[in-house]
Amino acid sequence: MTQGTAKAARTPAVSRRAVLDAATRLVEAQGVAGLSMRKLAAELGVAVTSIYWHVGNREALLDELVQEMVHGLDALSPSGPDPTTRVLSLAVGLRRVLRDHPHLIGLVNERGLTPAMFLPSERALAAEITAAGLTGARAAEAVRAVQYHVIGFVLVERHTDRSPEQRPSAEELWQAELAAPPPAGAADSALARALAAPVDADRLFEISTGALVRALLAPSPPARET
Repeated sequence: MTQGTAKAARTPAVSRRAVLDAATRLVEAQGVAGLSMRKLAAELGVAVTSIYWHVGNREALLDELVQEMVHGLDALSPSGPDPTTRVLSLAVGLRRVLRDHPHLIGLVNERGLTPAMFLPSERALAAEITAAGLTGARAAEAVRAVQYHVIGFVLVERHTDRSPEQRPSAEELWQAELAAPPPAGAADSALARALAAPVDADRLFEISTGALVRALLAPSPPARET
């Protein structure tokens, strides 16, 4: 065996990027407890030593994943022709990241790095809200209102996803309302039918976030003369 052949034989068969991506997939599929170096090696079809060569031990790998998540929101960028659309695009992007990486975000929170993770999205929101004409405390309130709305919406989605099956469901309860004689002050039938239908979370997020952003960016009414 030549020196070049021996060197090639010692070279790990996967890249560091592939190791991190596979580890992310494992964590999101099975939780942090489901990540082991053996599972990761099996996923990539390499020896465990190849994993250690790239990222060190399991704790070092988790540290790498946390840092990637902390800096992951740097990639959020606004799009659209007007301030409302651009702020909405950031909110949509933030929701997508939070929904796609719940276990990693939980790990970031355990390590006490949640504020650092959210800082890039706060900067992006602040830039767009300032460009829309808000300044000072009012701009800060707008940034936080959008951020809290997105986080709260995702927490409700996560709670719904992880809850045991509910019987009767909200839809079934409203269907029963439709079948019963309407009491005084009951919701109209069209409203009840709509509430009996499954929730379209994407549409609800778009409607609620849009209403919030438009209200936040609306010009302040002129002060009354005394």
